[in-house]
Amino acid sequence: MKLNILPLLITCLLFVSLVIEAKEVRGVGSVKYSMFNKDVQPEAIELAKLDAWKSYTASFTSAQMAMYQSNLKSQFTTELPNLISNVRVEAEKNDKKAKVLNIAIRAEINDALVSDIFRRNSAAANQNYKAASNFGSLFLAKVVVSQKRFDERRTEVLSTKTQSTLDEDYASDNNSSIDSASNSEMSVRETGGSSVSKRAQTEYSVNEDYNAALADIVSERLESAGYSPLEYVELTDCGAPFIEDVYGEFRSNASMSSRMEKSIRDAAVVCSWSYIGIGSVTLSGHRTDSATGLRAVDANVAYSVWNIEDGRARRVASVRNKTHTATHQSELAAEQEAVIRAAEYALDIVISTLQQKSVR
Repeated sequence: MKLNILPLLITCLLFVSLVIEAKEVRGVGSVKYSMFNKDVQPEAIELAKLDAWKSYTASFTSAQMAMYQSNLKSQFTTELPNLISNVRVEAEKNDKKAKVLNIAIRAEINDALVSDIFRRNSAAANQNYKAASNFGSLFLAKVVVSQKRFDERRTEVLSTKTQSTLDEDYASDNNSSIDSASNSEMSVRETGGSSVSKRAQTEYSVNEDYNAALADIVSERLESAGYSPLEYVELTDCGAPFIEDVYGEFRSNASMSSRMEKSIRDAAVVCSWSYIGIGSVTLSGHRTDSATGLRAVDANVAYSVWNIEDGRARRVASVRNKTHTATHQSELAAEQEAVIRAAEYALDIVISTLQQKSVR
């Protein structure tokens, strides 16, 4: 019995892995025919697969699209039979009057193979391991723990104008006279002014568990792209701030100060690193989603990469303040998913940018 269970378990795990690496797409193919025969439907399906692939490529980053259009389009076209699988016909309509067959399909694209083709054609992949560029990273996760808001301060300016009028009447006859007087007053009031709002004070908590998850994602993605990952702790021997000092700055500031950032880059130069990546994921907006009733969390990510091979820091790739939202029954699970989504997005963007620029 044990001998039968093990192969079954391996098969199940392999199946799950393939499902995770596949992305579902849809496409439509139309064929105009002079005479309907057995070749018309397969032709329409092939056109639908090309349409599905076109829809998939629309999700490429700008850097990936530049690589695809300039160098890799023919290679991907050749690999298309391996990239597209599990094709199912969802709808089919034969317009006999117009002599047009329309077919709508659903299929799956092998995400892992697509990433591998980009990786194999990058500059970093076309070098031996010893020549691989050193790539260090400082990628931290922080959670908003409190936010102090201030009441709006308003200054009012009041202007009042008063106008008085005196009316006098006089009348007389031969025997008597009458004097009369009346006063009337009109007041006009004008108001105006300005208001001043003080920015909310926010406190953050650095989460070391999420930091470990970020480090794993960075290491995995960099190795797959052909780089040699390095840990931040190695920089402290070259004058970089200790990680505890970095944590302290992140607890009270939304972003790292330019002074600390420069000290880290300078240390990377001293340590002869080729690249340094610095970024953060900020978790906030913990709430209950009104549509689903699930707990929702926002993760805002920012990440930049500098090339420092020549002793100067030149920014070569960056992701600026992109927010990802995750929902789950558990708030902790929503946080974890949001962190992973944000980190994977950032690494995909910067690596594809480096690949497009042929950065080794």
